[in-house]
Amino acid sequence: MDPWVAFVDALSGRFRRRRSRVLRERCPDLPRLRVLDLGGSRHFWEQMPEDMIPADLTLLNIEDDGSARSHTGRLQALKIELYDGTRIPYPDSHFDVLICNSVIEHVPPEQRAHFCSEVRRVCRRYFVQTPAYAFPIEPHFVLPAIHWLPRPYGRRFIRFGLWALLSRPTPEKMQSYFDNTHLLRARDMRALLPDAQLVRERLFGFTKSYTAHGHGRGSLQGA
Repeated sequence: MDPWVAFVDALSGRFRRRRSRVLRERCPDLPRLRVLDLGGSRHFWEQMPEDMIPADLTLLNIEDDGSARSHTGRLQALKIELYDGTRIPYPDSHFDVLICNSVIEHVPPEQRAHFCSEVRRVCRRYFVQTPAYAFPIEPHFVLPAIHWLPRPYGRRFIRFGLWALLSRPTPEKMQSYFDNTHLLRARDMRALLPDAQLVRERLFGFTKSYTAHGHGRGSLQGA
């Protein structure tokens, strides 16, 4: 396994298990529902309890890095699809549940409103999670406060982060990844998904991430 992937799996396992408990509470019938994981990977579902894995599960991404296809036997029903990153290629309310972990911060700010509109269009219920700008450690590069610096200064320090040290990306890839990562504040999430309940995940007293729990346009409120 790639050293960076192994590190992320070990570090994020606790939080993925916590999110799986939230899913169990909010969607106890998840295994029987049609589920879309937007921008997801197999790792989240491999750490999900066996009895919470949907029988109808689709991963939708803008590119295939190959890792999603090396799934274990417990994910044999997994479907993997690619799309253009603009319009989700499914009809209105096609999915019962849409799950989106750590994706929206990579969507260009000017495209986020459309992204959220597509999220609400294709599902009856959604869970959209993103790392919090308020947390002092930038999670993509694993560096303190780099996201609080003016962007030109932050860009200079990314080569010292754990991601750069473990993954050894090219300078061009580092720059591209930094330029396409913009963490969100709570007010950003509320503006994009105003009808959702915003749940804060905390670590050491700091808000580590936000998850918006909401209903798609095709569902009845509270359904």
